[in-house]
Amino acid sequence: EAVVCCAYRDSVPDTVDALLSSTSDHVNTAVFYTIWSYRAGAGRRLIRAAREWIEGERSNIKNFVTLSPPTEMARLFHLRNGASVFRVNLDSVNYLYP
Repeated sequence: EAVVCCAYRDSVPDTVDALLSSTSDHVNTAVFYTIWSYRAGAGRRLIRAAREWIEGERSNIKNFVTLSPPTEMARLFHLRNGASVFRVNLDSVNYLYP
């Protein structure tokens, strides 16, 4: 019902290039950068389930953020799901999940 892509990084990326660049072995940040839902509410459930899985499997991950497009749809999705704006970049927005 939904798909999410996640990258593990040692910092919060502000561009797609930064997201895709290599990282150190000391990752502490999970970056959700694609979420696609085929049914209402499925994206919300998937984000929560992904976070729970990551917390259980990767104890080194302490930060949960996004690299999202600067659209109203993305803003509403993340804010409704408990995230806050971490940083506004030139072509993206990072939302921070508590």
